[in-house]
Amino acid sequence: MAEEYEGRAVFAGVSNNDSVEAGKGYVEDLEVPYAMANAPEVWDAYEVPYQPVTIVIAPDGTIADRFDGPITYEALKEALEATF
Repeated sequence: MAEEYEGRAVFAGVSNNDSVEAGKGYVEDLEVPYAMANAPEVWDAYEVPYQPVTIVIAPDGTIADRFDGPITYEALKEALEATF
């Protein structure tokens, strides 16, 4: 999906628990096409208590949508289309 929305939306994965080395392995093994970071401060800023959480941030910086728990491709696509 990151490739589908390239130029319209930016995707980033943020880990709270994985080491940087584990994160690099995850990116390589699963061929993740977007930036990944270990940044617990991001979790704090968006009040993320657990994984997975998907937050759609609008161009103006506000939270356009939030999904606590697993999300389907269709649900994320609908949120992105409504936002971008």
